[in-house]
Amino acid sequence: MPDQGKQKTVDLEQLKPLLESGYTVLTPNFRMARSISAAWNQAQLKDGCHSWPTVKVSPLEAWLQGMWQDAVRAGLLKPLLPANSGQMLELWQEVIAGHERDTRGYNLLRPTAAAEQASRARDTLLRWQVDLKQAHHRQNFELDEDCATFFQWHTLFEEKLAGLGMVSPSDCLVNLLACAESLPRAKLALVGFDEMPPLLRACVLALGTEVQEMSPTASAGECLAYEYADKRTELAAVARWAKELSGDSPQHRIGIILPDMRTDRPVLEYLLRREFDCLGANYTDLPVNFSTGVPLDQVPMIRDALLLLGMTRHRVALNDVVALFQSRFHQLDDVNSALAMKFLRRLFDSGTEFIESGDLRHRSSRIKLSVDDPQGQEGLQLGQVLMTLSGMRELRRPAQASLWADRFSDVLELWGWPGKGPLDSIEYQQLQLWYSLLEDFAGYDAVCDAMPIDAALQLLGRCCARQVSQPQTPDSNIQVLGLLEAAGLPFDSLWICDMQAGNWPAAARPNPFIPVRLQRDMNMPNATAQREWLFASGLMSQYVHSASYIYASYASQRDGVPEKYSALLEDFKWQPAPSGDTLNPLWLALQRDVETEELNDYRAPSVEAGELASLGGGSGLIEDQSQCPFKAFARRRLGISPLGEAGIALSAAERGSLLHDALYHLWGALGDSATLAALNAEEELATVGEAVGAAIESLPTYRRGGMTPAYFELEASRLCKLLVEWLAVERQRSTFQVVAREQEISLKLERLTISLRADRIDELPDGARFIIDYKSGKSTPQDWLGERPAKPQLLLYGLATKETIAGLAFAQLRRRDCKYTGAGQTDVAPGVQSDIEKLVKNKMTVKDWEDLAAQWQDNLQRLAREFLAGDAQVDPLNNFSCTYCGLQPLCRVAEQ
Repeated sequence: MPDQGKQKTVDLEQLKPLLESGYTVLTPNFRMARSISAAWNQAQLKDGCHSWPTVKVSPLEAWLQGMWQDAVRAGLLKPLLPANSGQMLELWQEVIAGHERDTRGYNLLRPTAAAEQASRARDTLLRWQVDLKQAHHRQNFELDEDCATFFQWHTLFEEKLAGLGMVSPSDCLVNLLACAESLPRAKLALVGFDEMPPLLRACVLALGTEVQEMSPTASAGECLAYEYADKRTELAAVARWAKELSGDSPQHRIGIILPDMRTDRPVLEYLLRREFDCLGANYTDLPVNFSTGVPLDQVPMIRDALLLLGMTRHRVALNDVVALFQSRFHQLDDVNSALAMKFLRRLFDSGTEFIESGDLRHRSSRIKLSVDDPQGQEGLQLGQVLMTLSGMRELRRPAQASLWADRFSDVLELWGWPGKGPLDSIEYQQLQLWYSLLEDFAGYDAVCDAMPIDAALQLLGRCCARQVSQPQTPDSNIQVLGLLEAAGLPFDSLWICDMQAGNWPAAARPNPFIPVRLQRDMNMPNATAQREWLFASGLMSQYVHSASYIYASYASQRDGVPEKYSALLEDFKWQPAPSGDTLNPLWLALQRDVETEELNDYRAPSVEAGELASLGGGSGLIEDQSQCPFKAFARRRLGISPLGEAGIALSAAERGSLLHDALYHLWGALGDSATLAALNAEEELATVGEAVGAAIESLPTYRRGGMTPAYFELEASRLCKLLVEWLAVERQRSTFQVVAREQEISLKLERLTISLRADRIDELPDGARFIIDYKSGKSTPQDWLGERPAKPQLLLYGLATKETIAGLAFAQLRRRDCKYTGAGQTDVAPGVQSDIEKLVKNKMTVKDWEDLAAQWQDNLQRLAREFLAGDAQVDPLNNFSCTYCGLQPLCRVAEQ
């Protein structure tokens, strides 16, 4: 890095004569105005002054709005109500929705985005002094369909705005210009302006007796450029540069320009906190000022307030319930209890993405840790709050925004928001901003009619998204700014990020609601590539003259796509890029100095009698032990299992259960092969339909209520076709009788008691049993072979059944692939193999069915002994063992 000894400050030599002679200095933004005021005050102190008049420095638009208020107070203008940007957008949305409803000529996919574009279009037309009442302008708009539609919206909007007695900030300036001759005039100096909309320039000329535009007199700084491999490496280098430079020269003014502040700020802030060691207890001590804050709805305390208010809706998202349990901004004391964890697991196991509020209230009020303990705790505090909310009848009545503001405050008070813990200074400021926003929210009475709670919550959410949270922090010499905020500010060192050719200058983005030719002829913002080039060049010139050293950087790749640097960097000197390691140096040092000690800890304590009594589980316990010993240990002994996945439809497991239920009812109606053979096609379809209908009716009410009737009609149609196809397979078998459906069987395996439920058991003419396991996925008897059978369920059924076993088989029910697949003493069904040696090949040393059954018994008993002995080794049977396991964060199998 170059020598950083020189310091850059605001050039008061040029402004001092003007300030002393009574000029009002106008700047593009508040930041520059504060910078000039601070420099003036420091100069007065340096000159030994103890008191001095306040200097007249103000942002241009704030000064003009003050002049408009003076005109209203003087009776020169009608006292209309100024509307903020949020109120303007709500009016635009109302106008657009009404026009769309009345004309029925179009359907907007994104009405909110259309309202934002329309609002910007109107503001631009006012600032560029385009009068739409003029015939030639009207004709230009009528030539384009989108512009013609906007013209109709604009007419309706003007009527509504006038009817409400409201004005936008740009309307205020139009009215101010009309009465400017009657207002007192002042001597004005413009500082830091590269361009100015015609309306603002006309106001300045009309209100100023003398108007001087100050050009920068400072010489250009030294310009250096760097190339980085990717965006994160670039930002890491910027953070490290700021830390090192501030350490070497604490008094230096350091600026960092982020063009995409919304996307890049969180990453850069984290990297700066890492460099300045402000990620933990020193979180509030980051010596960096950010020019822009974050949307209020993204601030944790306010985000959670909106979440708590959302619990009053008729349906609640499962993820919102989880977020509520993770929040610290309420006074629910039992959200981390074992009962709360059981409650969350129950919600996830239900598989629903959204939960009806009544169901959520009932479940949270009735949940118990153990159903066998009548004295145990019943219900969570969540249920108590939801019960109280359900009794607040006023929440079900439409009301205006001001009344909703009071109701929302009452709801948050019921939740105990913002919690018990003390708030830090930043959170306290955010809380005050929330109260201020509620006052502004009440002002929407002027533009919104009475609304139900859902509409009120949506409006409140939009207000929070538009409100920026920018906490006041101690002044710092390190500032992170956007492109416009940095223009004209003095720095000792300035770093400009993200200088890809595709970003800077920006591509032309003409407003779709203003004729392109009009935008081009009047040189409106974003209208043409030439204008964007001139705009970017002007900003770059200000940057170059505002700092002693200017650094620019870009990432040579973005999402794997090569990038070129901006043409505005042609005059910069290219240098080798400083270090931009994305990993924390502390982590790298720890990794470098690590001493590895290995401990083979794959055996848990053996299962004692007390634990054995509490162990539950059926065939899944042995299957888990076979698939991976650690899986069995974690699931069965530690009680750890992944949460279920919520979805908008039935899960694969639920659809499998539905199929099982349909088959249960179907064979309850048929009973044997003779009855099946006697059915004609119409009777078969009717029997299948009744079985499917009974299965769907057996679904829990909350699952049937979560989907539309049309969905279940499709599911019923699918099941009927599948079962008809399956019955064609069953007709190929010889005589059989179904003697058991979903029969519960108990099996003693070593010291384990295994509870089983056989899908179906058929009795053959010789009295032997044929055990069937329904599968909706692909299955094969190869899953029974080897020392660790992948799917031992049928093998356990065979051991538990006292009668002679003729065969075991999977009933594979898949569209266009229905079949039996299994093994037995004889060919009891198509697909059941009786040639055992051919079946096992080299995987097992058996010759016939009896040998195979004996080998299975030995393998299953050995797996049971290993489980009881505490075998917990991470040893998956195959790649598929880990596919749906969900325990990878615990076993860390990938690290092996």
